[in-house]
Amino acid sequence: MKWLLEIVDQILSRGGDNVVLSTGKTPSGPIHIGSQRELFICDSLRRILLEKNVETKLIFVVDSFDPLKSIPMGLEVPSDFAKNIGKPMCDVPDPYCCHTSYAEHFAQEFIEKQVEFGVEMEVIYSHELYMRHEMKNAIRTALSKLNILREIRKEFILPTLDKEHLTRFEQEEISWSPAMVVCPKCGMLAPKIKGEVKPNRVLQYRKDDDSVYFRCNYCGFEDCVPIEKGRIKLSWRVDWAAKWAIFRVTCEPAGKDHCVKGGAYDMALEVSEKVFGYKGPIKVAYEWLTLGEHAMKTHKGIVFTPAEWLSIAPPEALRMFMLSFDPMRHISFVPNRVPEIVDKFDHLERFYYGLEERGENWGSEEEARLLYEMSLTSRQVREKVPVRLPYKFAIYLAQLEEMLGPEKILEKSVKAAMKLYQGVSLEPTDLQDIKKRLLQAKNWVQRYAPSETKFNITAKLPEEVKAKLSEKQKLFLTQLLETIIKEEELDEKILQNQVFELARKLMLNPPDAFKAAYLVILGAEKGPRLAPLLLALDRGWLINRLRKVVEN
Repeated sequence: MKWLLEIVDQILSRGGDNVVLSTGKTPSGPIHIGSQRELFICDSLRRILLEKNVETKLIFVVDSFDPLKSIPMGLEVPSDFAKNIGKPMCDVPDPYCCHTSYAEHFAQEFIEKQVEFGVEMEVIYSHELYMRHEMKNAIRTALSKLNILREIRKEFILPTLDKEHLTRFEQEEISWSPAMVVCPKCGMLAPKIKGEVKPNRVLQYRKDDDSVYFRCNYCGFEDCVPIEKGRIKLSWRVDWAAKWAIFRVTCEPAGKDHCVKGGAYDMALEVSEKVFGYKGPIKVAYEWLTLGEHAMKTHKGIVFTPAEWLSIAPPEALRMFMLSFDPMRHISFVPNRVPEIVDKFDHLERFYYGLEERGENWGSEEEARLLYEMSLTSRQVREKVPVRLPYKFAIYLAQLEEMLGPEKILEKSVKAAMKLYQGVSLEPTDLQDIKKRLLQAKNWVQRYAPSETKFNITAKLPEEVKAKLSEKQKLFLTQLLETIIKEEELDEKILQNQVFELARKLMLNPPDAFKAAYLVILGAEKGPRLAPLLLALDRGWLINRLRKVVEN
């Protein structure tokens, strides 16, 4: 966590009474969990600074005034929805008819989940911001300093161009403007013409009557639009710098693609200082979080949303997972790793309360404690350790609900949790957490569990099972039965070791021993880890099942 404290030091050394942290997202479709990384960074900075009595706020800008450039793959929309491409997303209708616009639908879907993740932020919709006098003045400033902007563009963009693109840049530069207009006739802002986005750029700024002249690239309409009443938008790098200046942003994280030397972030910093008179924020670059090997892209429909995470795992586990990496380290996430991630959070929590040793790769004790505090969804740390149901055990129990019933499942869950947290009283919030974990584990099994984790218990013991078992396997099952009858309270690790020990004494290969147990319980030769499966089952049912095989 040294990286987080280093950013705090940079912010404090900058001076000033108020700190403004900023981030944002274009709601071009479902917003994926990769966007949580910058929010968790900002929220952690905010918490630490508030602890130091530094007035701090986090703003989240929804770029709702951006044009819709494409329809994400997999999105169910009306057949004629493509007619909206090129319009501001705040003007595009919600295809699901539950929000005022396309932008609001996907933004709110993301924003509403931030409460569960413990992220406190002020939400600003850019289409509303552009009607405020501060943004109107920023448009006037940008248009009046066109020569400065063109020089900055040349400085940052020309070195990145090959010969072909250089010629094109020089041709476009003649008529380039930092502002574009929503056509009052057809509603287009940046229509797509023959596959290419063609913004309705301002062609002339008339200071005498405070208006701009434009021509729509879609319908051909042309007119002079008053800046005060017109719907005018700045191009994105200028827009970025204008927001920094308006909100006096102290620090803003951004993806590595924008933060490369001489990239979009550096250009925006120059625009901020030379055009809007503000030195700009502290730059914090972060690497992408990918879905396996695939980069998550909202507009391409490659997403895993915060809502999906919350349906299969606790929010604290995702905060810990993302914050445990230095921002410039790439994170590869696959949903079948969720049990491992949740277990790591539980381990970190038990370390924090002195129940376990510090884990590897957590840094110093101070860093590990800070990681836990920043993983919580509240700034308030509980006085005593929460009682958690181990997620991996919940996976077993979730698959036995039909067999045992919800009441028995909850009873076994509480018993398993209390065994791990001996001497700790169970609070009502702990019981709710156990219930939630059971549901999350059930969802995970249904959607993401690999085949070796899933199992199905047959109601009756298949007749052919006995015939498949060798004498040594039957003897192993007999001794396993004796162990289960003798010991009412078995520990998972001890039971797993006893299984291996029984096989060794009988000179039976462990795989053959496990195969025998799986055949009797599941009617299959393979299954999940045996010890937790045995413990998850109803003890009476398990004893009767084994007796049916070994009774003779």
